[in-house]
Amino acid sequence: MFYMKNATKFIISKFFVSTLLVSTMCVYGNDAKQYDAEDIADVFYALNGDSKDPHKKINHAKGFCANGEFIPANNITKTLNIPLLKEKNIKTEVRYSLGGGSRVASDKSKPRGMALKIQGQQDEWEIVMLNTEINFAKNPQEFGEFFAMRIPKDGKVDTAYITKRTSEVASYKNFEEYMKNIGITGSVANTMYHSIHTFYFKDSKNKLIPARFKFVPANGVAYLKENELQKLSNDFLESDFKEKSKNAPIAYKMILVLANPKDKTDDTTALWSGKHKEIEVGTLLVKQYNGDVCNGDVFMPNVLPNGVEAPKDPLFETRNDVYSITFGRRQ
Repeated sequence: MFYMKNATKFIISKFFVSTLLVSTMCVYGNDAKQYDAEDIADVFYALNGDSKDPHKKINHAKGFCANGEFIPANNITKTLNIPLLKEKNIKTEVRYSLGGGSRVASDKSKPRGMALKIQGQQDEWEIVMLNTEINFAKNPQEFGEFFAMRIPKDGKVDTAYITKRTSEVASYKNFEEYMKNIGITGSVANTMYHSIHTFYFKDSKNKLIPARFKFVPANGVAYLKENELQKLSNDFLESDFKEKSKNAPIAYKMILVLANPKDKTDDTTALWSGKHKEIEVGTLLVKQYNGDVCNGDVFMPNVLPNGVEAPKDPLFETRNDVYSITFGRRQ
């Protein structure tokens, strides 16, 4: 992994920005730029970087931390051969976040994230989720362009071009339509979080089963009405969590959604439709607010326990590389 030297890690140079914009121009023409993890990290810094705040996360910058425990479902190891799930009451670190690169972003936005570090005695599992079932991109090229075309040129964002590309690229158009049915939640206790990627889980016969997973809130998903939203501050999620967690843990059921034969397992933009077999893996209890102590940490989706194997889609490895690169740059 590449890590910027101490002498340069706080600065996005004029040369770097101009080079990136020239590269981005390829997207505007006929030659689509090919993005690797370094390129995507560069795009994030051109879009969200701040030389006055070099240590912040470059995406999902606004967030808060909590402590809890993961309690595996009874007899789950008779269904899944994941030794970590033999433990009880597994210590878990939790980070809730918003999408975007601003620490002061308004909570009156749709994108939500939840990241976990499930820390067993012999194994661990890091999970990074969003409140959407799908992503806006299925490969590094679509992912890179999605953000690159939002970089201002001469101080202005080319909204006309963004609209044009959104209508032309099926992944972008599909995601835009999907988001029309996603509301703004008033609490993390009423937000469902999804893996987006398809992971592979070893069953009791050591067969690998493709499945996505979701963390379903015990209190159900609830979206705010417009009049309710207008009454709230820009920081209501954190204060709501503090208040709710004083009275009882915020609970989620972890549910595996097993792939049907015709489901796309290597496409993060593909919705799965129809009925699916589900397996309840366990319960996450988020118990205690823990300030911002985890905001500088990195949560790596490729930290998997024995019995769980990585997704095979084109984005997963790049995603992990980008996390490593940007973590290094902000040290």
